[in-house]
Amino acid sequence: MALYDKILGIIWVFLGAALCLMSYRIGLGEAGSPGSGFIPFLTGCLLLFLSTIHLIKSFFFAPSAEWKKGFWKEIHWDKVVWVVSALFAYLIFLPILGYFGVTFLFLVFLAKLLEPRKWRAILIISALSVAISYLVFGYWLKCQFPMGYLGVFNLF
Repeated sequence: MALYDKILGIIWVFLGAALCLMSYRIGLGEAGSPGSGFIPFLTGCLLLFLSTIHLIKSFFFAPSAEWKKGFWKEIHWDKVVWVVSALFAYLIFLPILGYFGVTFLFLVFLAKLLEPRKWRAILIISALSVAISYLVFGYWLKCQFPMGYLGVFNLF
């Protein structure tokens, strides 16, 4: 396992360095107006930094006992499958029902699946989340949301 960590650390270091180099060639821009390569450059720096830490750790420290026994065993894979399925359903129904309805149903589903609570609390939290996201992005930042073909949930 230690050999794989070293190999993966080296690969990630090279990928981070390549991302920094390519985004620098695109152009970082000026201090007041960042260019299109600025965010990828920061991402490459972060990747380079974290992968260097991982690489140093893999050379100088032995894997812990928890790592050897595997932390993947404690993951509830059924919930992972449900969440990924819900994301695909969100993607499919977003153009049909619109942002408000699909996001509300998605949040209700996730809240009930991941942390079961009373229905009243779930419905209130989901409605508030949709309303706050609309206020921030739709009203304040003037972003457009998909309204959907059916227009069932187009409240705003």
